[in-house]
Amino acid sequence: MSTSTEENVEETPQHQVTVGPRMMGATVPVERSKDFRNSTLRLISWMRPERFRLFLVLSSAVISVMMSVVGPKILGNATNVIISGVQAPTGIDFPELHRTLLIVVGLYLGSAAMAYFQGFLLAGVIHRTMRRLRSAVENKINRLPLGYIDRTPRGDLLSRVTNDIDNIAQSLAQSLSMLFISLLTVVGVLIMMLTISPLLSLVAVATVPVTLITIKYIAGKSKKRFIAQWSHTGALNGIVEETFAGHSLVKVFGQQQATEDRFEATNQKLFEAAFGAQFISGMIMPAMMLVSNLNYVAIAVIGGLRVASGNLSIGDIQAFIQYSRQFTQPINQLASLANMLQSGIASAERVFEFLDVD
Repeated sequence: MSTSTEENVEETPQHQVTVGPRMMGATVPVERSKDFRNSTLRLISWMRPERFRLFLVLSSAVISVMMSVVGPKILGNATNVIISGVQAPTGIDFPELHRTLLIVVGLYLGSAAMAYFQGFLLAGVIHRTMRRLRSAVENKINRLPLGYIDRTPRGDLLSRVTNDIDNIAQSLAQSLSMLFISLLTVVGVLIMMLTISPLLSLVAVATVPVTLITIKYIAGKSKKRFIAQWSHTGALNGIVEETFAGHSLVKVFGQQQATEDRFEATNQKLFEAAFGAQFISGMIMPAMMLVSNLNYVAIAVIGGLRVASGNLSIGDIQAFIQYSRQFTQPINQLASLANMLQSGIASAERVFEFLDVD
């Protein structure tokens, strides 16, 4: 170490205390508004080399959803076979019932197989993309001047290279597959519901605006807290790494208490951001379940009246109730995915911010 740098530590603000040449200021990144749309598009652009595999992923998802969506309608036909048989003098047509049930079993097995194939392909796409992103970050680090690295808290830099990229991979792995399946299921189920009863379909669709408004409101509240959570995580890593690396300097210059105060302040900010992000985003699922249950009650009452009036068969209302659950379930899943996507995009923004450094 150069002796010119061994001088008394000057008083600095609590959020940035400089101790010798290795103890750079672990400044807490400033929370600010981020561009969700462009960051998402930029992350998608990193998957361009996987276009063919992504096409296979989407095709597998479409086939899986088609098989799954047709199942309740055919199962409703099986119920109609039983009801007709109970009312007819000849009894239940068991060969027809067996054929119908075997078709349903085959459809569900085929749907599961295609969903497994889709998940296998998507895992490879995501992790190959993350490997390229890590390589880009590594190359960027090697090209950066030493002055930038000296000015940047090392823990924050390490957090972007490790924690943020791992969080992107985890978020994409958990959300992309369900995103494809959920969106396709909503479309497929809506088509099947319209073929059974346009009136009941209108009742089911009426809950969608309520769901979307709720998701948008809660996700907007949680996004800035997720950004703050990952920023404070990087700052905390910076304090720990720099304190450990410059432990002797901390002791020599008597900065133990100042370092502890910095750690406690940043740790408290991380706690508040993480608690707020998880608490607010955790409100999505209970809200969606409430909307879903109210929708179920409305469909059951109106559908029962239409069966009693002879406008619908028991098999049709059975299938429609299953479809109503299938219709609201993907929306609920999309609501829970908003949590993961917000966290993943917040991490992606931090990584891209580093890659854009001149």
